[in-house]
Amino acid sequence: MLLFILGLFIAFIYSYKILPNNEGETPLITITQYPIIYKGMIIIPYTSTYAIHIHHWIICLIIYIISMYIYMYNIIKGIIIGLFIQGILYKDRFNIICNNPY
Repeated sequence: MLLFILGLFIAFIYSYKILPNNEGETPLITITQYPIIYKGMIIIPYTSTYAIHIHHWIICLIIYIISMYIYMYNIIKGIIIGLFIQGILYKDRFNIICNNPY
């Protein structure tokens, strides 16, 4: 349990230092690798106008579901849950389709 709480704390620190406070802002780490990563966000273009934005909370949810079937350290589960909670607090959390930034 202590390691899980430590993981939540690490997620909080990461969210506070690296991720933007508001939706639409650029994170501190802004790696762009066409065609998947744009300014640190996973954005996959599917037309010249629109793209799919896979939010980090979706990735965390998938990893957590997988962790129910395989062994995963509690500290990792804490980080995943912390980032999931942080991600669903954004107002644009369900906006999957976005304008193609490329």
